Amino acid sequence: MEFQTFGIVGYGHFGKFLADSLSEYGKVLVTDVDAGKLESASNGVRAVLIDEVVAADVVILAVPFTALREVLDDIRDSLPGDTVVMDVISTKAHASYLLESVLSEHPHLLATHPLFGPPSMQRIGAGDRLVVTYERGKRAAEFRGFLEARLGLEIVEVSPREHDEAMAYMQSLPFFIARALVRLDLPFRDELTIPSYRKLAEIAAIEEEHTVDMFDTSQVSNPYAEEARRRFLEVLGGLQREIEEHAARGPSPKS
Repeated sequence: MEFQTFGIVGYGHFGKFLADSLSEYGKVLVTDVDAGKLESASNGVRAVLIDEVVAADVVILAVPFTALREVLDDIRDSLPGDTVVMDVISTKAHASYLLESVLSEHPHLLATHPLFGPPSMQRIGAGDRLVVTYERGKRAAEFRGFLEARLGLEIVEVSPREHDEAMAYMQSLPFFIARALVRLDLPFRDELTIPSYRKLAEIAAIEEEHTVDMFDTSQVSNPYAEEARRRFLEVLGGLQREIEEHAARGPSPKS
């Protein structure tokens, strides 16, 4: 059975990115609790009520982690038996557990984290990586194959714990540092900028495009993020003490 309709719950930055990317492969139906976001739906993407979205061949949950449980509860009793349900939450331990437990009777599930998306991209490209931390059912396996064959995605399989332990340092900590750079309000003078500073400014500019929900998901729903932040702050404190000690000793004598 081919995948011809794609339902997306959540039409924020990432939901829109997915809708635009999938529109060339079939009909895309989107919904969001914020009706204002749906006004921008176009180019083969149709805004509908959630009952119509969950009847699609594939339902992708592109909602903040804080909304995942409520959405799963809302759709649980309306899902056709052959629909694939896939989440794209960027932290997987809690999200995978919710997907498995709330939809315990549903036969086709995929827990994923796309390692791509806006603001740096407009559409999914061949070679982009999709992490899969849980898969249940024949249809889910078939949709995974569809993503590999038709969209050219590279699939990476890890456990939810392995994913979150790695992402505490590879996603949560960089987001934390970038948010701090934003709040520093970095000064910028083009004629004085060195390459490393320009990269910091670029990181801060990207972080300004991230939503509060996205930041909170990376920091709060990853059980290993707090330890990564703590270690980072300890290192910063140690560096500051080293600088103070060196300053107290004064300049080194000439040799």
